[in-house]
Amino acid sequence: MGDKIMFVGQILAASYTGNISVSAARTNSLFASMKTTLTRYDRVEIGAHSQTNTRSGIYKPSSGQMRALDTPACTEVVPDSRLQAELLPPSEQASYTEEDALYNQYMKQFHVDIYLYGDGSENASSEPLKLIVKDEISKEDLEKFRSELAEKGLGEEIDWRGVESDLLQIGVNFGNIERFEQKADYLASRYAVLKDRIQTQFTGEKQEAELQKLEQIYTEAKEEMANSYAEKIGGFFEDLGQSGAAEDMRNSVLALVDQKANAYTDYIEKNRDYVSITDPDKQWLKQDDAYMAARLRQSAGTLSTETQKQSVNEQAPYDGNDLAFAGIYAKTLSQQLENPKWSVYDSDAALGHHLAAQYGALKTSAGNAGISEKLFNMLQSSFDPFMDQLMDSLDALIDRNRGWVAEKPWMAGTIRTNYIDRKSVYRSFQNAVSKA
Repeated sequence: MGDKIMFVGQILAASYTGNISVSAARTNSLFASMKTTLTRYDRVEIGAHSQTNTRSGIYKPSSGQMRALDTPACTEVVPDSRLQAELLPPSEQASYTEEDALYNQYMKQFHVDIYLYGDGSENASSEPLKLIVKDEISKEDLEKFRSELAEKGLGEEIDWRGVESDLLQIGVNFGNIERFEQKADYLASRYAVLKDRIQTQFTGEKQEAELQKLEQIYTEAKEEMANSYAEKIGGFFEDLGQSGAAEDMRNSVLALVDQKANAYTDYIEKNRDYVSITDPDKQWLKQDDAYMAARLRQSAGTLSTETQKQSVNEQAPYDGNDLAFAGIYAKTLSQQLENPKWSVYDSDAALGHHLAAQYGALKTSAGNAGISEKLFNMLQSSFDPFMDQLMDSLDALIDRNRGWVAEKPWMAGTIRTNYIDRKSVYRSFQNAVSKA
């Protein structure tokens, strides 16, 4: 290690009579050591010199007491790709291929109903629960199942349990807001495909009963999506003083999904061959509504913007573009409030400049996205309350700093304990905005 001394730390030790203190050692007086009541601190120093005087409270281990540790060995392991994949519900997956459909139908063989009651549960099947992992299905088993599907198909009955299961996570939150429109398209296309299948395959009372079942599932999923968006996104803007934002957004989500469902339904009517499955061994895919909906979304993706454009009104004032932009923007502001990135050590005037730049970026991004004037005005009106809440968040950090200083006075001067000077922030913000 050489002769360099490294200071490690201090260990508080209670003073007691008979121990020679630092001051007594300096004066070499036993009387002085007995009179002192100063708190004693011991110090450890690490170096290559042999141990010397311990009367001062400094302990220096000898070279024989020191041992250098070798650098620990390690082996780099290639990450398991299965652990890196993002597990998404069907409504958020970018694609649904023929192989996906095959795996999904294979796994359905092992689905069971579990009834929950009180603190317990009960398996509705007499068969024991079996855990099936996709990557552990053998190619032989999968090909055997493919042959069975080619021979027998999926049957005439609609798998309503599978439909309901696929829509369980249709809700919107800050964690999936980037996939908002994808969710809306998934729900609307699934509805259109099932409606067409029911009207084509069934008649009379059976058709009526199946359509009622579809409408029930569709309505519940649509309302879950709208309510969750209103609560998370609309509620966020309500907290920023935008009264009525949640209800406007809820109604707009409902209108958006209905508009998409109607557009997909019309597309099927005009394009009966939107998917072509001629292979006799693959006719079962026509009975897989999730697969057919994926093909419908792929085919209808070529629709013109005008055909897909959502009509807005006073009750539902935002289209899909507005809702997608508002969701991403709300997520960005929310993250800033929860974990403010601005350092409490930087000047308050600099914070004002920073917020002015963020305000200018809103104008630019809103213009590039082509959002409505109504939404833009709402976002602009939200910015001043956002600034106040951001400074509240920074002051909360400073509150914690004050608590630390109260417990550890030696920290005074090393961390900020003065609250944000809001007048300085606003003055700097206004000056920067006026010059932009």
